[in-house]
Amino acid sequence: MKIGGYLIKQLEAIGLKHVFGIQGDYVLNFYSQLYKSRLKLVNTCDEQGAGFAADAYARVTGFGAVCVTYGVGGLKLANSTAQAYAELSPVLVISGAPGIAERKYDPLLHHKVRSFETQLNVFREMTDAQAVLSDAKTASFEINRVINKIKETKRPGYIELPRDMVDVEIDEPKITVSAESLTVDKAALNEALREVLDMLNAAKRPIIMAGAEVHRFNLQTLFLEFLKRSGLPFVTGILSKSVVSENHPQYIGVYAGGMSPEYVRKVVENSDCVIALGPYVTDLATGIFTHHIDTNKSVVMTPNSLLVKHHNYPNISMKYFLECLNKYLKSPKKITFQPKKYELVPFIPQTGKKITVDRLIACVNTFLDDNTTVIAEPGDPLFGSLDLRVHGMTEFISPAYYASIGFAVPASIGVQFAAPERRPLVLVGDGAFQMTAMELSVSVKYGLSPIVVVLNNGGYGTFRSMIDGPFNDIQSWKYADIVNIIGKGEGYTVITEDELSSALSSAKKNSSPSIIDVHLEKHDFSERLRRLTDTLKDRLK
Repeated sequence: MKIGGYLIKQLEAIGLKHVFGIQGDYVLNFYSQLYKSRLKLVNTCDEQGAGFAADAYARVTGFGAVCVTYGVGGLKLANSTAQAYAELSPVLVISGAPGIAERKYDPLLHHKVRSFETQLNVFREMTDAQAVLSDAKTASFEINRVINKIKETKRPGYIELPRDMVDVEIDEPKITVSAESLTVDKAALNEALREVLDMLNAAKRPIIMAGAEVHRFNLQTLFLEFLKRSGLPFVTGILSKSVVSENHPQYIGVYAGGMSPEYVRKVVENSDCVIALGPYVTDLATGIFTHHIDTNKSVVMTPNSLLVKHHNYPNISMKYFLECLNKYLKSPKKITFQPKKYELVPFIPQTGKKITVDRLIACVNTFLDDNTTVIAEPGDPLFGSLDLRVHGMTEFISPAYYASIGFAVPASIGVQFAAPERRPLVLVGDGAFQMTAMELSVSVKYGLSPIVVVLNNGGYGTFRSMIDGPFNDIQSWKYADIVNIIGKGEGYTVITEDELSSALSSAKKNSSPSIIDVHLEKHDFSERLRRLTDTLKDRLK
């Protein structure tokens, strides 16, 4: 077994089916081996696009991988890997590198920056495990260590493969590295269970908040059992939207502090018992920290600890505690209050009426079905689409914490390879679309069929709503004509409500990429974005 072959074997062993990337001379030999393996190698137009595709793929399947060359390729992945780290997306970065032998006397080889360790040092800041496969005696151990760490923490890992080590022979290890398990203090566990059950029994207006970590750590089945046994209503956050189907009868809506609809905000902030599972308390998730939840009335579960009111219980995992809690919940709690729920209003397009952001979201809402995955770019595509009713589990994807624009179009590639039965619906602003529009040619190459809805307001609308100026304006493109450049697909230019409804219906029938160019007024923003930017404007003064 050779180092390159062993790395491929281990990727296949964990169930990986696809690797995204771009070749280069330092990784070319290994890249060729990937191409000849059972893994499907997907070439994108740009390395960052490959990173975003791998991130989206990981969010759907539980593990993603991206492979690039050294320096010019690897450093382009810094942004996408930082996002994966920030948002708990388990992505393995594989980078080729100059050979160990050719580094002698520290020559100025192409793609080198300051030293041969520069790229490794960069990725130390945004991955949970790193390895340079420079020693045949430790290479297999290091490969297993990095992969297992990614699986354990749900954060990225980094493997650097010098090109003269790819075909070096190694012995297969007999024992692989496995994640350490937490040691549970039984007395502490019993005390925590009593506290939480007493809170639930006494509560008149309890609510569950399902966070992103429920999805990242694959706890949806356990969470659904908790919903069934407790009978409690639940909300999600912007990072955990669609953690389970939003058609669930106990679902209320998305809570994001002051950015929330009033009925959602009331049901959370007036609760006398908030059970929060794996929440991400970020500025955007809380409407710029405008959330109001009383610590004395809350239970917070994380992957490795539990907080009940002000009592901290370390080493009690969310998974284990939910399993124990479910055993004690014999029958659903009788809810005496009736929280208001989001009601889907059928969209009836008005002929000739100019489309707005809020009406665009309403139209998309009626378009969604069980096989549509929404990928929302940060900005109004994200904030407006928080009011969508998403049908399936993990069918809404957005970098709602790190908030890097340029994610959505390449992410659609990762999503459709991860779940071929799904049709990606991309909601993207025109500014962000201009960053990564070329990745649609990858969709054509591999027979994919994203529907891309471009919110065309001539620039960066989110920033306009805070501080406006000509720096927020961009060059106008004929977005619908891009299908002629990439060689396949359908393009639509939309100005009115009826045109949007018709375009979405037509796009649904296409089996190739569709671009819907929706012309909006320059200062048209969703209601949620207005609430958020009103808070941000105060901070900018």
